[in-house]
Amino acid sequence: MQCFLWLLIPAGGVFLMTTLLRWFELTTEAVDTRSWNKLLVLVAMPFSAWFFPNRVGAGRSTPVRRHEPVRGFGIANKTATPALDETEDEVPVANLAPLPGSDGPPPGTPPEFLLKPVVPVKAKKSAGADPEKIAKLRQKMREQGMLPDERD
Repeated sequence: MQCFLWLLIPAGGVFLMTTLLRWFELTTEAVDTRSWNKLLVLVAMPFSAWFFPNRVGAGRSTPVRRHEPVRGFGIANKTATPALDETEDEVPVANLAPLPGSDGPPPGTPPEFLLKPVVPVKAKKSAGADPEKIAKLRQKMREQGMLPDERD
């Protein structure tokens, strides 16, 4: 009997939590639809939530639409090309890489989006330390007793 009781306690907790979830959902629905009789029954007897049909089945009330990948926004204007500013760098067309597979980019994709991104390399700063600051730091450490006194 003792072992069976320890199995009933978590099962009762799960039942209580699902009852609370259904109760909150059904009371919200009753207020939205102004079903005051249903709301009165739910408030007076919370476990009566199991007698009412549930609005949400399996976690989602409406099915998700089938996904269609984006292919572009209509037909591209092939005659007019946008002019680049003089401050922008020209995109070299020779670096265009063909895309694998039969699917290509959407029509009207600008050539700068077809390139592999190039990360600019920054020049490394010199790692030289300031000798004056090092001398001040050593003097301060000697004063605090972290370094032995200098004996030349």
